[in-house]
Amino acid sequence: MIKTKIVGTRNSNELRVNGDGSIDVFIIPQPPADAEQLTLPIAEYMKLNGTGTTSFLIDGSVTNQDFYVAAKDYDVYINTIVFEIADAGATLTKFGNLAALTNGLDFYYFNQTQARYVIESGLKSNYDFIKLANFEPSFGTAANAFQLTNAISSAEAYVGTIDLEDVFGLQWGLKLRANSTDRIGFTVKDNISAIDAMTIKVYGIRV
Repeated sequence: MIKTKIVGTRNSNELRVNGDGSIDVFIIPQPPADAEQLTLPIAEYMKLNGTGTTSFLIDGSVTNQDFYVAAKDYDVYINTIVFEIADAGATLTKFGNLAALTNGLDFYYFNQTQARYVIESGLKSNYDFIKLANFEPSFGTAANAFQLTNAISSAEAYVGTIDLEDVFGLQWGLKLRANSTDRIGFTVKDNISAIDAMTIKVYGIRV
């Protein structure tokens, strides 16, 4: 065994290994000053099969339909997902203004190592999506709670923000590795083509 020690360049403080094998570090609120890696924000709609339409108005009852954001030629961390479900006369117990779905939608992550990992299945109503978003943002009262009036023409819309750190404790979000088949998305398993509008957009960083 060769004993080594790490000493700070600006002082003589040594890095200590605790009894359980851990070391103490501090998280600073910005990237390291000498970091050369460029970090940029990204914003992208989920699309049918990763490249098609951004509208979720589709029949997935016979053949399930996948909407997702796929990996690029650089690493991506998805940390926020925003959805909108708009339909005239929509209420929390319905999906848009349709009766609650039979099979619903699946929220999933696909990783080349993990394969398909379903985060939550059976999202059948507006309420299910609001709950997935941990009831954020919270606005409105009584019957119009979580609902935007006249959001799409004269249609009401339910919107929510799924913060992956807040809901799941993932500090940087879900990683889509460069030049891989990694993706994050939703699978439509019912016919939802009759509602007025539905889109899902992701936000994060690329490195």
